[in-house]
Amino acid sequence: MITSTFDEWLARWKNPSLKASGLIFDWCVTSAQADVEPRVRIAQFGDGYAQRRPAGINTQDQMWSVSLNNVTESKAQAVLDFLSARNGVDVFNWTPPRTDVALDVICASWSWTYGDMLLDGARTMNVSARFQQVHQ
Repeated sequence: MITSTFDEWLARWKNPSLKASGLIFDWCVTSAQADVEPRVRIAQFGDGYAQRRPAGINTQDQMWSVSLNNVTESKAQAVLDFLSARNGVDVFNWTPPRTDVALDVICASWSWTYGDMLLDGARTMNVSARFQQVHQ
């Protein structure tokens, strides 16, 4: 059995050469979930055996589902404008919660819903996005 601490695992994600040239998603997210599905090449043999190898050098990209819930309409609009300006193509930096390791990511999809109405009449919105780590 392989054991490692979270800090050791997190250290493997450290990338000192970020490529986003100053574009930073710096809004505090309400929730974030990471998914990792290693890319693997499989050679299947006729007798039922299979050989597996990593498919490339960066085989464990992180996919993050992030949400900003019940934020002001102006903050939600700023987030949506930032994502829209990147258009699913431009790379930007994002630092996942509880880490100090910035990632180069793209955001190919995002959505929003109307949130709660506050007692003072202010309206809130919910913004969800999917960030994909990229290597350039």
